Amino acid sequence: MKIKSVDLPGIGKKYTMHSSDGLLFVIIIHHSGRREIYFMADADDDEPILTFELNDEEARNVGAILLGADYQPVSDERAELLVNTIRVEWIEVCTRSPLAHKSIKEAQIRKTTGVTVIGIKRKEEVIGSPDVHEVVLPGDVLMAIGKRDQIKSLKSLCKEQES
Repeated sequence: MKIKSVDLPGIGKKYTMHSSDGLLFVIIIHHSGRREIYFMADADDDEPILTFELNDEEARNVGAILLGADYQPVSDERAELLVNTIRVEWIEVCTRSPLAHKSIKEAQIRKTTGVTVIGIKRKEEVIGSPDVHEVVLPGDVLMAIGKRDQIKSLKSLCKEQES
């Protein structure tokens, strides 16, 4: 996919893309954070077949979904390799977990388990590629990637611990 971008002085930035099935879509990101999305059947069309707008928060949530923060489709060949070596799991953090109320960095999740946290589902919000300073809260569901034994270590840390 070829993506062209151009600055729109006083407005923001415009991205133009052609999909593999020939559709043209244009995304305009305004300085305010608002996004306008236009779908055209053909590059020569003057009128879009569909338009819609997203605010900054909506765009980030859609972006996290498109990045696969909640679901990651995998081809058959890759799936077999991944199932045998790497796992992606969603693990809930319990109230008395040693991870609760600590940042990812402070909890040293990767250092102690080998797992990488690639997303956090917090109530209705999805945080894709969380920063190491993101604080893990009880009830968060961590999307983690690692080997089977590494995931098992993280599951153990997310469970209730005796006080």
